[in-house]
Amino acid sequence: MTSHRFVVLILSQEGEKKKPPFRHYFFTFRLLNPKPRCDTIRDLRERNRMKKGCINRIVGLVPGYGWACFLILAACQAIVFCATRIPLQYMDKLDLSIPLDGRIPFRPEWITIYVLSFASWAITFFLLFRQRREHVYKNSAAYLCTLMLTFACFMLFPAELKRPEVPGTDFFSWLTRFIYLVDQPNNLCPSLHVICSYYCWRAIWDTEGIPLWYRRFNFVFLLLVCCSILFVKQHVFVDIPAGVLVSEVPLQLAKRFRWERAGYAIEKKWKRI
Repeated sequence: MTSHRFVVLILSQEGEKKKPPFRHYFFTFRLLNPKPRCDTIRDLRERNRMKKGCINRIVGLVPGYGWACFLILAACQAIVFCATRIPLQYMDKLDLSIPLDGRIPFRPEWITIYVLSFASWAITFFLLFRQRREHVYKNSAAYLCTLMLTFACFMLFPAELKRPEVPGTDFFSWLTRFIYLVDQPNNLCPSLHVICSYYCWRAIWDTEGIPLWYRRFNFVFLLLVCCSILFVKQHVFVDIPAGVLVSEVPLQLAKRFRWERAGYAIEKKWKRI
């Protein structure tokens, strides 16, 4: 290749060499170090095609009906969790604690289980929404009914919890204070942590294709979550059986009356649009 090396020399009328101005140094630098050549249109199209291919492979891990159920349930849970906080500010609060709650010590170390539960739910829901249509529609309908019952319980039994002071400077104390800051002590009965953990365990317990060890792990993790919400003083004991009840009843009703038929009907109408 032809070298881009240039030397800029300005000779005076007497033939003496003069120092070139700054702009010539700039041009000489640009010629000695040219910009890298821009990609051609073909290269850009190939790169975009590869990006789209990666995104499609990631999205394709879950079928379309699984993504639809996930988006609907995520929106409904956000409404239940956030929308109820506004009216609860103007309602009289109930104290649902029992003498057993006063005997349970405060242990900020258990906040790790409380936080790791979010990752456990994400993995379990990912595995759940990859199953057959019948299984996904049945469990999605049951969870939607659970959220409706939870919303009703929040409004009928507005509870309040007095949290302890967390004076420590260690990591667990800092994380507990952060959770206290972002999660106000309302929306307590039933516990959404118990509901999600119990639902994850029950929904995949009889699901084919999911390893037995992971199903057993979900049951053990459910017990740990129940302990964590008590040790970090996020809930009282009554919130645990209430969460189990509002989760189990819709699951039994969905199995008894075949609620998956509602999902098939919605899908059929959606295709006609």
